[in-house]
Amino acid sequence: MIHFCMNSTSWDEQADTMVAGGQLDRYFRPVWDALEAMGVPYSVGRQPARDAVNVYPNNRSAYAPGSQRNDRESVGVSHGLADKGYRQQYRFFRHVLLPGPGFAEVLRRTRFPERKLHILGYPKLDPLLNHQVAGPERDDRIRVVYAPTHGGGSERWPEGNRAAPGAGATSWWHRDEVTALLDEDAFDVVTAPHPRHSPGCRATFEEYAGADVVIADGGSTIYEAWVLGIPVVLPAWLTRARNETRDSGRTLEARVYKRGLGYQADAPGELADLVRRAAGEGMRPAETEFAETIVPTELRGAGGQVWAEFLAHLEDRSRPAPSRRVPPQPRTRAATAGRR
Repeated sequence: MIHFCMNSTSWDEQADTMVAGGQLDRYFRPVWDALEAMGVPYSVGRQPARDAVNVYPNNRSAYAPGSQRNDRESVGVSHGLADKGYRQQYRFFRHVLLPGPGFAEVLRRTRFPERKLHILGYPKLDPLLNHQVAGPERDDRIRVVYAPTHGGGSERWPEGNRAAPGAGATSWWHRDEVTALLDEDAFDVVTAPHPRHSPGCRATFEEYAGADVVIADGGSTIYEAWVLGIPVVLPAWLTRARNETRDSGRTLEARVYKRGLGYQADAPGELADLVRRAAGEGMRPAETEFAETIVPTELRGAGGQVWAEFLAHLEDRSRPAPSRRVPPQPRTRAATAGRR
């Protein structure tokens, strides 16, 4: 059996069920659809299943202690596209699925075992890339999706932790300041909070359809926008310092800020003009090239199918062979003659 383990952001503990439209529902849904089309069974739950190919979107600490004993195979996957250095904690898994070669490069620098790495794309965006999501009605204003990452802290801080070091990587705590800089007569601003903060823990997804510009800061939405071909504006006056130094500056986010990728606002007064510029000029060659390392073109829109094929093969390969009991053979006269 292939079993998908949820995390606390994507699981309603009271109802003991998955959050519909949540972080991992959106992420895994194209994989589940492909498995169903292939006739391959799978299951979903908060914790790992016994004797299963368990798929983990978080590191071991997000699951019950000792639950790794349930694994027939363990597969570590990201719960988003951001780097943040957390994939380095996936050494305990037998296999690690990566969206693109940029993440593999980061892990290789830490001497991560090469045999564990598999570049298979990013299923969450498949429906958007395959034009299966309709955009909303709109007017002649620039449509801006403001999509900050969460407010810091681990899953133990569902509302965010302003005192956590990671809080400096996001503009979430300054969201009113950021949105107030965009005149509603010129900009149609849609705020798309991280699933930890959004109503019903819903993931940023439909908001991308029809967007002209995304304002992001230090999380997955930077890369999701670029993979979808949407230019990104960064409120760098708030978020550069932490993103450039996180994990000793080895993350992909640090590379984004240091290389000047995206339209980076160094002061509040620059934000509106950069949003206009981004809407007019679109993504620049350097950002398009960088996005290719995040999710390669050949895997865009195909992640669900590629993941499903990999997991089905892994499940089949790891399934114990049926035991072949040899029935007892009758003793012949010759075999028993010497025992008399």
